[in-house]
Amino acid sequence: MKTRVSAITIVVAAMALLAGCSAFGGGGSGAGAETGTAVPDEQVAVGNEAAGATDVNQTLRITVDETTAGSEWAEIGATYPRDRFVVDSATHEAITLGVDTDGDGEIDRRFNETHVSGVNNNEFSFDVTLDTGYTLQEGDVIVVGYPAVDNPDDPGEYEVEIRLNGEQTVTGTVTVE
Repeated sequence: MKTRVSAITIVVAAMALLAGCSAFGGGGSGAGAETGTAVPDEQVAVGNEAAGATDVNQTLRITVDETTAGSEWAEIGATYPRDRFVVDSATHEAITLGVDTDGDGEIDRRFNETHVSGVNNNEFSFDVTLDTGYTLQEGDVIVVGYPAVDNPDDPGEYEVEIRLNGEQTVTGTVTVE
């Protein structure tokens, strides 16, 4: 029964993620949100922008630069404003992982729960450690969908820090309405 529930959970999570985001690109506000087209420069796509929404899927993107190129993809994480967001724990199979190798907004390499070696979170951040065997190439867009973020009660724009392999960091914006 547990295997069947896990398989159903994976399928439902993948369908929900892809239905609203079209390969993780434009599920949030901004260009492409209405059409579902990919927005390669968008670093954060939010599954539900409503203030106070709970268990929101947030899809984060970071483009590999010379800092991490040539290393194995071993970690991805994010830190949210500590007094605004709540980050809950997520199971390995609920996290979505992929690489857009050509920058077109479509995932070219997918990874699943068997590649996740650990998921750690506290009230305002998460870190996913991986064993992918995938060597990062400069220009790759690394994508993670994390399904357990509670939005703040106050609408606004909030910065989220996205980390790759503990060596590369970018800042994206989460819009809460």
